[in-house]
Amino acid sequence: MKKLLVLIGLLLAAAGALALAFTPDILSLIIIGLMCLILLLGFGFGMTPTLLYIDGLRTARANIEGLRDVSASTPWVALQQLEYFFHQKTLDGLFELYRAKVSEQQKNDQIVSDIEDTINEEALALRSWQSVVSQIPGTMTALGLLGTFLGLVLGISSISFSSVDATILSIQTVLRGIDVAFYTSIVGVIFSILFNLFYKLLWNLLVRELGLFVESFHLYILPNTAEQTRLRRGKEIQLILERLDRLPKKQGYMPAAAAAASLDPGNELRMMPEIREGLKNGEFIFYIQPICDLNTRAVIGGEALMRWEHGEFGLVPLDDFIPVVEANGFITKLDQYIWESVCKTIRGWIDAGLRPVPISINISKTDLMAIDLIQFFKDLVHKYRIPPRYLELEMAENAYLQCEEAARDVGDALRQVGFRLTIDGCRDDFMGLMALKDSKTDAFKLDLRYFSDESRRGAEKLQAALDQARKFHLPVIASGIENSEQMTVLRRAGCTAGQGYYLHKPMSLQEFEKLVKL
Repeated sequence: MKKLLVLIGLLLAAAGALALAFTPDILSLIIIGLMCLILLLGFGFGMTPTLLYIDGLRTARANIEGLRDVSASTPWVALQQLEYFFHQKTLDGLFELYRAKVSEQQKNDQIVSDIEDTINEEALALRSWQSVVSQIPGTMTALGLLGTFLGLVLGISSISFSSVDATILSIQTVLRGIDVAFYTSIVGVIFSILFNLFYKLLWNLLVRELGLFVESFHLYILPNTAEQTRLRRGKEIQLILERLDRLPKKQGYMPAAAAAASLDPGNELRMMPEIREGLKNGEFIFYIQPICDLNTRAVIGGEALMRWEHGEFGLVPLDDFIPVVEANGFITKLDQYIWESVCKTIRGWIDAGLRPVPISINISKTDLMAIDLIQFFKDLVHKYRIPPRYLELEMAENAYLQCEEAARDVGDALRQVGFRLTIDGCRDDFMGLMALKDSKTDAFKLDLRYFSDESRRGAEKLQAALDQARKFHLPVIASGIENSEQMTVLRRAGCTAGQGYYLHKPMSLQEFEKLVKL
């Protein structure tokens, strides 16, 4: 990399020296000199840090390979002993922040954040002045045009036909002005092309090295959050099975993963008594996933998510009971219970003299067909004396599209009362957005799980979906934000609200109240 840095520096210096050597006059010399100065600053503050980051990422990959060979069982512990992981000041500083965050998460037995949450393209771009450096090619072209303008003005302003000598002199002055105009313009374009070419080359090398580093880190040091969740889920199931083996044999709750790989009548018979008993005992609660302003990251609302806090087994995985209650229709009872719990919570905030943030609740297709939602929600906000604007309704996209007429009628009536209505679970398909473009809703929640392709294709699909939504005038809330690249695409597309593990994970009511200081 150092050789490449020297080579690029020499090429830019040679281009600058040649341009200065052939300047036709003082004006050209001044403009070309200014261009050379900007080239020098761009090389020092843009290209040099980029090359240092590339070297640092390669060093880190080499260290990972060494740790894998020396300590394959506890590579993270071995990594903690390294004083310098990247041997590059900026990257080592970012890694120190990540290491501190991981230590805190491990202390609290939380899933560890991905390394790319801290060391990513956006963070490195900020620290290498990318937003400023990327303006240099345009500045070069602009300076070339300025020289063109000044050269032509200089030539034209001195035209005189008072005598033959004056005419000849005027022609010579005009030609010199044209020389300045063409020379500065051509040099500006050449400098612009050269700088842009070299900088883009280096940045693409950086992105490649960053991707290889992240892949190697997750493969040999710490797995990504999805893999950690899967492993933790396996351990939880194993723990539950071990505890079940120690309990007296009786009819009752058996985790779906332990009872069968798929839903069967026997599993339902085992679980439903426990579910009914859990509802009676108040074991069904809700967690809240914050919804944030994507520009400021301030919390502007939250989504209520059902959880079953079993008296004996703790939090029961959703996959263990949701398929059962959805299949037999009992989901409507649980949903109504959670909706009322949310309203009680909002009432409590108001009684305490606090200004609540809006909380979103989920409406399924079963709810839409089985309940008089209009009357239910009217009665609910009347019973707890809460303004409808604090209870936002999220209707599943499949419910809206499969029961469109009923969904439209219910949605229109609830919006007239003052509720905000959001269609949840929108995907990346063009036809789905086309079908929703005439719906009268306040927002569409775009599910970013369908854009989780780690290649650049994922970002392109997300950008295309946001462009289509903007074309159809569909206001978008992003759901499932997992990385900084998605945040960048969303911000550029004008999406201002969203939620996801990159911002905040679902949390208990007490944690949410602390977060928003309720």
